[in-house]
Amino acid sequence: MKPNTKITIAVLVILAIALILVLQYSKLEGFAVSGTKQTVKIGIILPLSGEYAMLGEGMKDSILLAKEQDNKNHNKNYEFIFEDNKFDNKETANAANKLINIDKVDAIISVFSSPGNVVSPITEENKVLHISLASDSNIAKGDYNFIHWTTPEEENRVFISELQKRGIKSVGVIRQNHPGAEAILNSMKKQASEKGITIYEEKFNSGDKDFKTIIMKEKEKNPDIYFILAYSPELELIAKQVKELGVTKPVTSIEAFDVTTQPELFEGMWYVTAASPIENFRISFKEKYNKEPGYGAGNAYDAYNLIVKSMDSADTTEQAAENLRNIRNFSGALGILNVDSNNIVQSKAVVREIVNNTFVTISD
Repeated sequence: MKPNTKITIAVLVILAIALILVLQYSKLEGFAVSGTKQTVKIGIILPLSGEYAMLGEGMKDSILLAKEQDNKNHNKNYEFIFEDNKFDNKETANAANKLINIDKVDAIISVFSSPGNVVSPITEENKVLHISLASDSNIAKGDYNFIHWTTPEEENRVFISELQKRGIKSVGVIRQNHPGAEAILNSMKKQASEKGITIYEEKFNSGDKDFKTIIMKEKEKNPDIYFILAYSPELELIAKQVKELGVTKPVTSIEAFDVTTQPELFEGMWYVTAASPIENFRISFKEKYNKEPGYGAGNAYDAYNLIVKSMDSADTTEQAAENLRNIRNFSGALGILNVDSNNIVQSKAVVREIVNNTFVTISD
């Protein structure tokens, strides 16, 4: 064999070994290699069928819009895999395990508190970055789990302040047995106690249809205002039965009215919810989809951009999680965002009123 031939073979062997090492390293880091850039796979678990499909579709549209508008020259490629969980915990667990074990995703976005609580222990165990669009702070436990939703503490700060402005001293709460609702109520009780406001609580399970007994229990306590913390279809059933039982006191909520299928039931009622997305996002969304961005759309848009921001300069998922924890003054669809030491993206709440079936911000 000629010397030059031996040198050529040796060089090829060295290059082959180097390529194998690079591929193995990339696999260990969790980022796949596509061309000259690593590819980050993002799994999105949300309801795309069933009673919450409209909300899920709006969030999906927001993520696709974020990707379309993202014209920066990133260090990595970013791909999506959408999974429909039908807002079911078993479907959520199956989707999370599929995304991690089969699709080998590097990050997951989940929607709402019940699914978020299912996903968070799975992502923590597998060291997969997770942003949940949910209010339950328990989801953010661990090194890899985060939540992007206006916190119950912020919402209740605005809510209790509004109660004080209106001279309201007692609240009759009718709330769903649900982790997100529980998180909101726990914060409300704490802040209300500090301001001398009395909270009466009655709760029910998802799927219940007859609420007359718990409404009557609240009516006997004669609160100044009724607070319904439920989601469709229970929300509308409670509102109708409240009227049927002759309750004339006003009704309010935190967040729930945003997702009602019958806003006319709450005409003239005020409530507290997350601040509206910034105007640029709203205009872009409407131009593309010919509709207004719905509940959680801005959060979903931000979740994509926060993952890209944290992943792009990271060599490991651990490093990406640390990058996300250190994000400050990030310009998002919900305004200027900061991530606190509890892995929670901070955003603001406002007071809205339903006027002619539209949602009008009356205080921010």
